Amino acid sequence: MTTASAVFELPCLGVGLGFRRELRQAIFEHIDEIDVLEVIADHFFEYVPEAQGAARELAEHFPLLPHGLELNIGAHDPRDPRNCQEAAALTRALAAPWYSDHLCFTQSQGLEIGQLTPLPFTRATVERCVAKARAFQAELGVPLLLENITRAFALPGEMEEVEFVRAVVEGADCGLLLDLTNLFINAHNFAYDPYDFLARLPLERVVQIHLAGSIRRGDRWVDSHSHAIAEHPEVWELLDYVAQRSRIGAVIIERDQNYPEDFAELLADIRTARSILGRPAKPARH
Repeated sequence: MTTASAVFELPCLGVGLGFRRELRQAIFEHIDEIDVLEVIADHFFEYVPEAQGAARELAEHFPLLPHGLELNIGAHDPRDPRNCQEAAALTRALAAPWYSDHLCFTQSQGLEIGQLTPLPFTRATVERCVAKARAFQAELGVPLLLENITRAFALPGEMEEVEFVRAVVEGADCGLLLDLTNLFINAHNFAYDPYDFLARLPLERVVQIHLAGSIRRGDRWVDSHSHAIAEHPEVWELLDYVAQRSRIGAVIIERDQNYPEDFAELLADIRTARSILGRPAKPARH
């Protein structure tokens, strides 16, 4: 059974990117400048045997971290056994040290919502998430990390978001994938202090960090994954705060649109994150 001690003893893999087909060529042209890749787990699920060739090619050069989209941990629907089995099989195939997904719901009564949907911050939701996360983590055989998401509106609830996140990860005895861009966006859009949020989180459970560029629409920020993080000094400052208080296993830069013509833009973000963590660059292969 996975316990908190397993979370605390995970390897430190460095700084890398979320793998996207549009970035594949540039990634392979800059192997020595990227420590680790995150792959979207659901893209491999139905084709694990066929996809293993592509995964092996990546795994020859990088540690691979599976990141899921459809765990649907907060829904009233029962756990999807096929999703759990495929996630566990992929995790074993990649020899991944952990598996991550989102603290949200993505479908209800079999109806696909098509996006990561926020949960009501209630005790009943905590209990539901904890039960599902514990069962899923036991089947995985490696630590599960849950990620904080952005939200467009406030839902009625019984607690603050930080209390909700803490209750779930501590109750499930799992790790935290802390998306600092999501935290920055929610803190701005809902007028709270992100450092107060961090001070109340169990930062010892932070295993992985997500960083991404966002866009501003009117007086609100939107999580677009479309720009350089260099444009958001506030996010770098949040990373520095967490790095001084957590043993971070990996930092992943996410980019899902508006891919830069010059890959140096993403490499610059990797170098900045690496310098904040105080880690040397990846040794060159000979």
